[in-house]
Amino acid sequence: MRIPSDLPADPSPRRRHRARWWIIGFVVVLIVLLVSLRSLAGLYTDSLWFSSVGYHNVFSTLLVTKLGLFGVFGAIFFAVLWVNLVVCDRIAGHDVELAQEDELVRRYQQYVRPYAGRIYVGLAFVLALIAASGTIGQWNNWILFRHGGSFHRTDPQFGKDIGFYVFKLPFLTFVVDWTLAILIVTLAVVLVFHYFNGGIQPQRGLPRVRPPVKAHISVLLALIALDKAAGYVLQRWSLVNAQDGYVNGAGYTDVHARLPAELLLVFVSIFAAGILLFNIRRQGWTLPVLAVGIWAFVALVVGIIYPALLQALKVTPAQSSLEAPYIQRNIDATRQAYGLTKVQVHQFAADSTITPSDTVLATPTIANIRQWDPDPTISLQTFQRLQSIRSYYVFPSLAVDRYVVKNQSTQALTPVLIGVRDISSSNLPSQSWVNTHLQYTHGNGAAVSLANQTANNSAVFGVSEVPPQSSNGLPEIRQAAVYFGQGLTGYVVANTKQPEVDYQRSDNSNVESHYQGNGGVQLSSIFTRAAFALRLGDFNLLISSQITSNSRLMFVRDPVAMAQKAAPFLSFDHAPYAVINNGHIDWVVDGYTTTSNYAYSQNANSQQVAIGSTLPSSYNYVRNSVKVVIDAYSGQMTFYAADPKDPILQAYEAAFPHMFTPLSKMNPELQAHLRYPSDIFSIQSAIYGRYHLTNPQNFYAASNAWQLSPTAGAGPQSQALLAQNTYNAQGQLISTTPARMAPQYQVYSLPGANPQDQVFNVSDGFVPAAQTSNANASQNFNLTAWMVGQMDPGHYGQLDVYETPQGTSGPANADAEISANKTVSSDISLLDQHGSEVLLGETLMVPIGNTMVYLRPLYVSPTTNPQPQLQYVVAVLGKQVQIDTSLTSVLSDLLQTTVTLPQGGSSAGTVPTAVQGLLQAAQTDYQNALTALKSGDFATFGSDLQAMTQAISQAQSVIEQASPGSTPTTTTTTTLPHVGKKTRTSGTTTTTTAASASTTTSTSTGSGNTTSSVASASGRRGSP
Repeated sequence: MRIPSDLPADPSPRRRHRARWWIIGFVVVLIVLLVSLRSLAGLYTDSLWFSSVGYHNVFSTLLVTKLGLFGVFGAIFFAVLWVNLVVCDRIAGHDVELAQEDELVRRYQQYVRPYAGRIYVGLAFVLALIAASGTIGQWNNWILFRHGGSFHRTDPQFGKDIGFYVFKLPFLTFVVDWTLAILIVTLAVVLVFHYFNGGIQPQRGLPRVRPPVKAHISVLLALIALDKAAGYVLQRWSLVNAQDGYVNGAGYTDVHARLPAELLLVFVSIFAAGILLFNIRRQGWTLPVLAVGIWAFVALVVGIIYPALLQALKVTPAQSSLEAPYIQRNIDATRQAYGLTKVQVHQFAADSTITPSDTVLATPTIANIRQWDPDPTISLQTFQRLQSIRSYYVFPSLAVDRYVVKNQSTQALTPVLIGVRDISSSNLPSQSWVNTHLQYTHGNGAAVSLANQTANNSAVFGVSEVPPQSSNGLPEIRQAAVYFGQGLTGYVVANTKQPEVDYQRSDNSNVESHYQGNGGVQLSSIFTRAAFALRLGDFNLLISSQITSNSRLMFVRDPVAMAQKAAPFLSFDHAPYAVINNGHIDWVVDGYTTTSNYAYSQNANSQQVAIGSTLPSSYNYVRNSVKVVIDAYSGQMTFYAADPKDPILQAYEAAFPHMFTPLSKMNPELQAHLRYPSDIFSIQSAIYGRYHLTNPQNFYAASNAWQLSPTAGAGPQSQALLAQNTYNAQGQLISTTPARMAPQYQVYSLPGANPQDQVFNVSDGFVPAAQTSNANASQNFNLTAWMVGQMDPGHYGQLDVYETPQGTSGPANADAEISANKTVSSDISLLDQHGSEVLLGETLMVPIGNTMVYLRPLYVSPTTNPQPQLQYVVAVLGKQVQIDTSLTSVLSDLLQTTVTLPQGGSSAGTVPTAVQGLLQAAQTDYQNALTALKSGDFATFGSDLQAMTQAISQAQSVIEQASPGSTPTTTTTTTLPHVGKKTRTSGTTTTTTAASASTTTSTSTGSGNTTSSVASASGRRGSP
């Protein structure tokens, strides 16, 4: 049958083939889009989030940087591989006679090589994507490389600015290593295609290689050799951060063996590259083998064997002297890198006695002793039981801070515990979608307890209830809604048609409102809602009729998570804390800049940092350069530049303009609540324990090295120190060491300062460094020194170290004395039964005068419904242990003089200036009397003692004039009792303290029991 001429002709096979490829390409693109849709939604919603917090420039800069690195390095790899594949194809043999002998090669030539051009492009593109994906992670190194400046300090080996090692060297090293990797990959791919193209033909012995192929391989090997030469140059500079010596940094073997070896390897590599390039003309195997052989021999002998022999035969037998100059470099660099160059060192007498005048002068410090421990098993339970109000409110953690507390006509700096009342979606009365995401959207206010006070064995709150109410002069909370809080996960949608629960009244009716802030992302379009529905996997966001175009979705609500997301180039402290500021609640998160490339500095021991810190696992430089303030209602974030001189922060300021605000622009009220963060203080304390030794010989001997004191911690009573286990990457136990004490935040007067100058500080204690990793081994836990970090305005960041005489009792010694004391053990045994649990606070170090006193609160809590109550306070001075029902009583027992505090105890006591002078004069007379007594000058002893008594009497007269109606009394000074015994003279001793100008009579009986009118009506007996 004849086909009509008017019918269209069949499409050509080529056209059908092309159409098929278009269909396949469209399907592939569609699949990729569907798979990537959620990632694209995440990228889009991230952009909206950065815009909502005012840092979209950070998002755009990071995105452009990552895409730029991906694009540039991907293009470089594509070009290198594609050009080499084209060259491989051009120099391939066209007769391929031997190809018929290899079935694989024959099939390639027959079926694949006709499409070689497309294959080369596709293969180069795929491998380029893989190679470029690994470069995205270098975004931070690139930012520092581009914007980093100078540290204005040079390394002692090469004389280069530290900024070169921190900002330039890491990215240059990456580029050289990445180049080496792509050259090796290119060489491998080229060899494969030369084989398929017949340029390399297998045979017995060495394969037969066509001369042009040898030339091509020689060029690639020459490029690899040149890249290795560049790598050796960078490795020489990298030795300033070597970690294989006695200390970090280039040591004797590095300087005298490895540096010359790597310089020689530079020239050997260049020489090898020249030989390989010359082989382009010779086109043989002899020269390439010779070049590689010379390089391998020199690298093995000079780079590995010689340094090992030098270390073993010369350095190790005389390490202390040969390494001394390099140890000095390490000491200087480490102290600089961790901010330890301006530590002020003082001597602390650690006397074993405290005079009555010392006690009176220390009244403000005694009044500020923290009686409530912030440990989750103690005060957090109290907050939860007394202040959560509803089951769906929770306090994630407590922070120690200070506020000026008013009491009657006085006001003083006072330690407080503050916790924010967050919402807990898991404890809602109903877990419906509306309840969880639209109605119960926020917490309410905060609770603040006066950490130095107790009433009826329970905490005293200065800010409490829902809605929050303030007393004692503590600031009011006018904006109580907490939409952004610690530990908040999931998402909520605010300002919907559904009213939000602010709180419940006592009659269980709800007080409701609608969100009026600008926190979160506004769901202004259906496209935005769809993107979030896809990202969060919740279709209700797209279909709910309760959501309007004015609704705001909040999906990043934890302060640390918010700060980390907005500034991924910073590390953050594990403990954000809340501040009541100008009627609302602000979160303060401490940010750190770090690097592991500070020349000659020692790497930090990250085990000293609490769980939750985002500090990296490896670094040898750290600065608390940033304070992040986050509004708990609006989520507004402000990054303050706390250390504008930090070169790393300066680099980020250049990379992200307008992101950082000068600290001077922070609200002064908020500045007064800045804390010196615990993570950096822990690291600085741990480093200083070894690096207070600035002489290389002393440092090497380490006979006076310190470590942080072990601790028994806080919580359920234990007879042993806490242990800290170290595991390797396989989860195997490497060592067990005593856990180190955590930084303690307290308010007291620093030794040698005016007793009235109460400062908020953080402290850690040192003991002699252990020579064993066994936690159960006998070790010396005497206090060698203690470090204090100040944080009040004008002194923020000042570190002071107080060294103590040998034999001074440390915190672990105090814990041991408490555990061994029969009276304490008896009381604990009686209380720790019948459904009750005994909890012990951490052992506090409190300097009173020139004496270190250790105090440990003892709480009792029901096991079924935990609500700890303060039952006793244990005090330790040397081996003397006392336990009593109140702080004043136990100190009166311990110091053998009546201790009283201002009525109410809500603020630190104040001592009139005239009284201070008279008591200080009495103290001087007392010391002079002791000196005269030791020398046998009894006449001077008597006159000094009389002068002391007269000064105390005059001080009493001043107090009586200021407080009419008080009864004149006399004061006697009593020496401390012996270990475990409470000694008082029979009869009646009347003792007066200047702080209260009141008379207290203590009657001692033969049984050792004392009835006292101080603080507690019935004092506890002393230790037997």
